[in-house]
Amino acid sequence: MKDYKSKNYEIALIAVSVAMLIGGGIGIYTVGAIFPIPGSKYILMAPLLSTVIYVIQMKLMGEYTILKLGGVFALTMAIVNLFMGVAILVTTLLTQLSIGWIKEVQKKAFWGGILFAGFTGLSALTITKAFIGGIVDDVPYYVFAIIGMLCSVFGVFGTVVAKRVLRHLSGYYAGGDKFI
Repeated sequence: MKDYKSKNYEIALIAVSVAMLIGGGIGIYTVGAIFPIPGSKYILMAPLLSTVIYVIQMKLMGEYTILKLGGVFALTMAIVNLFMGVAILVTTLLTQLSIGWIKEVQKKAFWGGILFAGFTGLSALTITKAFIGGIVDDVPYYVFAIIGMLCSVFGVFGTVVAKRVLRHLSGYYAGGDKFI
């Protein structure tokens, strides 16, 4: 195993990614409080989620990167709210099951980012309706599917931006197309 792929590097990158998700989530949650529409916070969060998921998958290139990141993220957020932790865990499992068969790293990272963003809205709202209730009790389940699709669309935006940023930040050999 190369030095840059060591366990310490992996743990540090996952920790920084979770911190970015939490920090960005707090900011987006604050802005999302303006919109009292169920699911609006997840739609606003989708580009950040897909960007972070895409970047960490491209950096670590592991088969179970999403499970590791999602597990740490779910455990961390379960401290804040148990149902939020469960929703993140469900999102992680659904995403891993959906992309587990993809072998090419870039396609796996691309679809992992998009699906994680989409499943986030769907699973969080479904768990909220099933266990907590409140304002989402009046919202039919097909609206959750629409919100999940909107999250996926915004996830495409985040993944495309992440792909471009990585291309500009990562080096190439001077005379060719080989990725360093």
